[in-house]
Amino acid sequence: MEKLVMDVVNAGIALFRSGEEKFKAAVVDLEKVYNELKAKGELDKSPESQKIRDLLSKTITDAQDAIGKTNASYEEVVAKLQANYQSIYAQIDSALPPQVKEKAKQALDELKVLIEKVKNK
Repeated sequence: MEKLVMDVVNAGIALFRSGEEKFKAAVVDLEKVYNELKAKGELDKSPESQKIRDLLSKTITDAQDAIGKTNASYEEVVAKLQANYQSIYAQIDSALPPQVKEKAKQALDELKVLIEKVKNK
């Protein structure tokens, strides 16, 4: 009985290690693809791309500033994020080619739903 339990434990360890190696390889591959995409995006210096970067930077700064204030209200944080979201949405609408625009709008629509959920809590 003891040998059977030990065999099962050893098989479980081997299975775990095998899955762990495959997971690590997948993470490495995903990180490689992400870094390649990031590098390609960094090369895009068009005015439209810079406007989107500036708006995203402003959104992050506004969120950090609002969260950093001890007297900042929850509504103030949500209002700033919502205003920045609307600006980003408008910039994307005017800056991106149609095939990219639809995917970006879908992602921003999901963000809008999340903002609304947070706002309604």
